Amino acid sequence: MRNRSVLYFLLGLYTAIISWYYYHSIILLIIHWVFWPISLLYFLLTGHLAHGQWLSIPKHFFN
Repeated sequence: MRNRSVLYFLLGLYTAIISWYYYHSIILLIIHWVFWPISLLYFLLTGHLAHGQWLSIPKHFFN
């Protein structure tokens, strides 16, 4: 059960990073953090994570 909670936290954090990268808004970051499954699906379906963006966005923050 603990592994699920860590994964849940990391995916929520990943969604918050993507939100900040595209919108630079604290309010949207909090909304995307709380509703991360819906937000992550939205980012996937709209192409925000296409063409290697899924990997380059976190690199942008942690380099």
